[in-house]
Amino acid sequence: MALFRRKKVESATPVDVTRPLRFAIVETVPLDGSRRAFTAMEAAQLVLPRIRPWGEDGRLYLILTNELLRDGTSFEWEFHVLFPTLRSEGIWRVRPSEDALQSVISVKIAPVPEPGTTEYLMAQISPQFVTDQENAWNDRLTLIVPLPTNFIDSPAVAVALERQYPYLFASGPIRLKARRMPTGTAVWETKGVDLLHVAFTASPGWDSEPLVVVAEKQFLEA
Repeated sequence: MALFRRKKVESATPVDVTRPLRFAIVETVPLDGSRRAFTAMEAAQLVLPRIRPWGEDGRLYLILTNELLRDGTSFEWEFHVLFPTLRSEGIWRVRPSEDALQSVISVKIAPVPEPGTTEYLMAQISPQFVTDQENAWNDRLTLIVPLPTNFIDSPAVAVALERQYPYLFASGPIRLKARRMPTGTAVWETKGVDLLHVAFTASPGWDSEPLVVVAEKQFLEA
C-alpha cells in the first residue's frame, strides 16, 4: 500500500531551489490509514524525505509537539527548517486532518520576510528596514546549527521524564521540543518547575543505562 494516497497542492508553481523564494508554498498530503499517534522518529521519517528536495542546505532546528502522551507518542509534530539559499523558513506538520479522520502532512514554506506581512511592507518603503532585516537574517544563519536527524526517540524520553518526575503526565499530555541550548548542546526539553532537559542524541550504552534528566533554570530558554 502506498504511503501517500493523494496530494493536495495549493501552489503548484515550479520553484527554483537554487534561488531565494519569492512566494509562499502551501500543501497538504494525506497519509494512508486512519488518524494515529506517532513517535518523533516515526514523524521524522515521514517528513525528512519531503524536506530534502527544497535544498541540501536546509537546517532542521526545532522539533515540537504540544501534546506528548505518556507513551511518548503524539498526534501532531512540527519540524521547523531554515533554508539559507531559498532565504525562507518552512514548517512541516504531521497532524490530524480537518475532519480528524486521518493523519496528514502539511507544509508551509515562506520567504523571510513573507509577502503581505508588516515586515515585508515596511521593507518596501524603508531602506533601514531592509538593512535591519538583512542583519537579522544573517544573525540567524550564524546562530542556528541544525539538529542531528538520528536522535533518541520520544518514548525513551517520556520514560526518563516520568521516572524522575512521576506526576509529570498526571494532568495530561505535555509539551516537548528538541532544540539547541545557548551552549550548542542539542536537548529534548519540557517544563516542570524548571526546564527539564534530556539528551537528544545517543551516547555509547545509552540504551542500557537510564537517561538522565537535568533541571535547568528557565532563564536558559532561548
